[in-house]
Amino acid sequence: MVRGWARHPGDRHHGAHGDLVSRSLDVPVGELLDFSQNINPLGAPRGVLEAARKALYEEADRYPDLQYSGLRGALAAYLGVPAGRIVPTNGGAEALFLAARAAGTGGKALVLEPTFSEYAAAARACGMEPVRRVARRRERGFGWDPTSLEDLADVSAVFICNPNNPTGDALGYGEVLEVAARVKEAGAVLVVDEAFADFVPGISVAAMVDEGLWVARSLTKFFAIPGLRLGCLVCDDPGRVQALQPSWPVNTVAAAAGIAAAGDRGFAEASVAEVARLRKVLFGALDELPGLQPFPGVANFLLVHGPDGLPGRLARRGVLVRGCGPFDGLGSGYFRVAVRSAEENGRLVAAIREEL
Repeated sequence: MVRGWARHPGDRHHGAHGDLVSRSLDVPVGELLDFSQNINPLGAPRGVLEAARKALYEEADRYPDLQYSGLRGALAAYLGVPAGRIVPTNGGAEALFLAARAAGTGGKALVLEPTFSEYAAAARACGMEPVRRVARRRERGFGWDPTSLEDLADVSAVFICNPNNPTGDALGYGEVLEVAARVKEAGAVLVVDEAFADFVPGISVAAMVDEGLWVARSLTKFFAIPGLRLGCLVCDDPGRVQALQPSWPVNTVAAAAGIAAAGDRGFAEASVAEVARLRKVLFGALDELPGLQPFPGVANFLLVHGPDGLPGRLARRGVLVRGCGPFDGLGSGYFRVAVRSAEENGRLVAAIREEL
């Protein structure tokens, strides 16, 4: 597990593999510097943790509100959408699987690579055939290639990540709506994964959902609560989607944390500004290292190309990055690094410098 990535059932691969590396190298998790998981470097807001703690001690002895009225209202205000269009989910991943199931079984699901591996897994889980097309190429600086949408015959759903993981690029608001129009014209549904959209104000299309455009959101990255598993699907027919869910998909602690997070506008504004500053400094430091090529990004991570085997060598130093070998369109020389604190970013750059 020192290669920098972990593979899971269903041909899925992720970062955030500190426990696996810890066992592999016999190093305590707390001693690892983990750049493989993209979590807001500001950490969870104090009010969010206090709300979660209060719910744990005062509400764990009863079931959550089956309608999640408070959570849906808070998310609606945060996203600028009607509460009646929100389906709370057990993390953004559940939102993706629900979207795939609601889009209908059979047919094909277009996955625009390189991108998040859960899309193909979600498609297979509901009987769709994943069709992979490389829509972001190195020779184009990993920018979006609109020709990837030219043939949508027999396609039931199209998945797009915006900002895209792991390349870090993003389509503008209008560009996403243009893609949605093309997909809808072909009779398919566009599922936009906005897991990192909080870092880029103005690009979310959540307010524009209809029968051909659905939006999956995650609260775990931006609000630094991945262990609580909280997200939502914004769609035109929540009742149809909720019929596919078990009852009470979100626990009381996560729901309370979500309500507090959605109401903390000051944290959101501070996070956008600070992550942008840290990202710029980290990009510059990586760009100065010989044999390394970082690619510009707009979220809380950067895609980097360097020597083969670098993620493994860094892991043996206790520094974890996300090796991108499994992604279609990338390869063994690519890796992704999260934007962390200035001190931690400096330690990452120093470790890479020593390994080059």
